Amino acid sequence: MKILTAMYTIKKGGAYDRFIMMVEALLEKGCHVHCLSLTPILIDHPLYRNHVVPLPMKIESGFVTRTVVLVLFPFYLFLMGRRERVDLLVAFGPLYAFLGAFSKWVLRRPMVTLIRLEISFSLHRQRLRASHEFLTKVIEYVGLRSSDRIIAVNEAMRDDVLRLFGGRREVDVRVLPNNIIPMPEGSPRDPAETRRRFAIPEQARLIATAGVLNRRKNFEILIRSLAGMEMKDVFLLIVGEDTTKEKGDYGNDLKKEVEKLDLQGRVIFTGWLEKGDLWRTLRASDLFVLPSTREGMPNVLLEALGCDTPCFGSNIPGIREILSHDTLMFDPHDDGALAQKIVHFFADDDYRKGIAHLCFEQREKFRFDWKERVFAAVTG
Repeated sequence: MKILTAMYTIKKGGAYDRFIMMVEALLEKGCHVHCLSLTPILIDHPLYRNHVVPLPMKIESGFVTRTVVLVLFPFYLFLMGRRERVDLLVAFGPLYAFLGAFSKWVLRRPMVTLIRLEISFSLHRQRLRASHEFLTKVIEYVGLRSSDRIIAVNEAMRDDVLRLFGGRREVDVRVLPNNIIPMPEGSPRDPAETRRRFAIPEQARLIATAGVLNRRKNFEILIRSLAGMEMKDVFLLIVGEDTTKEKGDYGNDLKKEVEKLDLQGRVIFTGWLEKGDLWRTLRASDLFVLPSTREGMPNVLLEALGCDTPCFGSNIPGIREILSHDTLMFDPHDDGALAQKIVHFFADDDYRKGIAHLCFEQREKFRFDWKERVFAAVTG
């Protein structure tokens, strides 16, 4: 089977990691995969071919990038699809489904779309200009309507898609959650070495959070919670970097908040960490907290569970489907309640053990072969 897919930008984070895992899964099953991109996406496999869109200029701004993608990608996807005689188009999100819609209809090939984050129709509060919001909804609607099969990352997202389609059950919408990827065992020396690396006192209580620094990650609530605690030996590691400069420097805003609340030294910004370093950091932490206001199904939360680190997460659909228990979740807009929850965790041994047990139970639900399932969902 010949498959055509696309990824216009390389962003650090779980969505891009899953895209690569999907491509690898298709290749391992003997599919020929053609991938259209703006910059090289290097995968070493004889059945893989990367088609890089030739551009007359260097792309720097997000606006120019999006414009180039909207104008050129439908044309190049059609050319690649016709020349390579592809059997199937795979879109990693509604935007890519929109870009592939022309090829799907003209070439008369089926298209499967995977969605990783809530569609805009399901969001009740948006900080977008009216024109931008309208365009986003049009793109998503056309992309999803053009799809022969839609694979959502969680149940809530599937329900949103079905509502968009008027509740028609004949629409092929499936759910494929993320899994906990296999991780090597850590060394007994790792926790102490990690704490020394970031100048964390040996006896300190350590919280970690992680993700690309953008506003939906809501890391400021953790900073404010830390400031509201009577415990002064609690430290916070924020793992990630700001890759959305055109939308405002969220990372600098967080650092200003730390200075304002006089938390220098107790809140450490690590920058981006590669997987091995991230996992060592998670294992060195007493607690992982993810306070996002929007998520699909966050890989980093699953990785924290896989590292046997107790976890709290905000009570939103993408996180709720991982943690499930109210005890493990909190209101992402109530920093006082989060502070109390964290203090309770560190002050009460029985409560802490109960949290760890619930996290262990949830962890076991997400140990499965994701590559096998994504291949079946895409090609079945």
